[in-house]
Amino acid sequence: MAVYRREVARQLRHLAGLAETNPDFVLSQIEALSGSLFNFAETTEMDPYVFINLDEVVNQLYLSLQNSDDIRQVGRPSYFLPMETVESYLLSGLTVHNIASLFGVCDRTIHRRLADHGMRLSDLCNSLGNRELDAMVREILSHHPNTGYKMMLGHLRARGIRIQRRRVIESMHRIDPGAVRQRTLQLQTRRRRQYSVPAPNSLWHIDGNHKLIRWRVVIHGGIDGFSRLIVYLTDATNNRSSTVIRSFLEAVNSYGVPSRVRSDKGEENVEVARFMVSTRGTNRNSHITGRSTNNQRIERLWRDVFGGVLDLFYNCFYNLEREGLLNPEDEVHMYALHWTFLPQIQKHLEFFKDGWNHHGLRTEGHQSLQLRTGNQKEGHDSLQDCILKNVDAEHGIDWEGPSGHHHEGVTVPEVQLRRPLTDLEVQRLPNPHGSFSNVINVYSETVAILNEITDV
Repeated sequence: MAVYRREVARQLRHLAGLAETNPDFVLSQIEALSGSLFNFAETTEMDPYVFINLDEVVNQLYLSLQNSDDIRQVGRPSYFLPMETVESYLLSGLTVHNIASLFGVCDRTIHRRLADHGMRLSDLCNSLGNRELDAMVREILSHHPNTGYKMMLGHLRARGIRIQRRRVIESMHRIDPGAVRQRTLQLQTRRRRQYSVPAPNSLWHIDGNHKLIRWRVVIHGGIDGFSRLIVYLTDATNNRSSTVIRSFLEAVNSYGVPSRVRSDKGEENVEVARFMVSTRGTNRNSHITGRSTNNQRIERLWRDVFGGVLDLFYNCFYNLEREGLLNPEDEVHMYALHWTFLPQIQKHLEFFKDGWNHHGLRTEGHQSLQLRTGNQKEGHDSLQDCILKNVDAEHGIDWEGPSGHHHEGVTVPEVQLRRPLTDLEVQRLPNPHGSFSNVINVYSETVAILNEITDV
């Protein structure tokens, strides 16, 4: 850490000497340094005023460059930039550098055009006060206590809230500095071999998560290998192929048909395999099967899903068992658990999915996943993917990624009461879609009603 700080100080001293002779270069380097420090702040606690001061330096450099440009009236015609498009890109989460690359201009050109139209990057952010921002961050942390800076930005963007990242960092430090330090200690960065697929919808990874299997709950998920966009994330009380294909087809309806799908060899994936072969064709590995340990793209996602969602319910269920309120062998208890908690789990999964699909990725310059999918819903093979008409069974494997730990082809026993409930009896059960804070009371009330019904 000390070495890193000395290197930052050295770079700043070097840039200070170039401020007058080459301000463009200084500006670009300051922006790059700010991004590097933001990444560093995820693993080491930093003073938020470092980012405030750097932002002020950048603003002063922009003003200086704008004033110098006002003096020049000759030269080649200015490059046309549709400001409505630029603004929509910024609101969607693209950085100035990303937008400049798309238009083939330098970062300074984007900033200058914004200034010419009386716009500043800060104007595009919501004008929330610290109290309002803290309340929103606190509410998100109550549902997802392991959320870091990037995911918090994603959750806020999913709600239509655009806030400077330094303000999010400050807010999380104000609300729970101990949790920030704990996440820093737990964070372990692993260097992995570069994963490579050609384009969005080139390869989807699908799998089932069995962390809650003790209580007969399975989480089914799918992720696009290129963009890392979560295409579906659903809870269920079974591991049947009909359940998996239902979630898969809903994702296809939203994002189009992928060129290929990778899964393990479990029977729950049979219907997806049939669909892919009939839709995309034979003799091209439209559906690639292998060991779950080779499906690392989604195995990496499962780690985040557990930390962001399932850990909450995992501990809750075990606490219910310790208190004698839940017995996994009791069919009444399991029926009540599913009735009460499945809507809550799905709500948390959707919340996580929205936040994930709006958060930036370090390997993609903090670009939002929504922006990297392009015309994914078109359902046509990309030009790059057309080249890969034939791939082998190792296509889409990240050999140094995390491995799965669950068994393939797991059968989940169905809950069986002494007799099926009538419609009127189901209507007697309490509403499971209320606040999570009341979920234990709803569960206990459901158990009592079921015992009354089944004892008659």
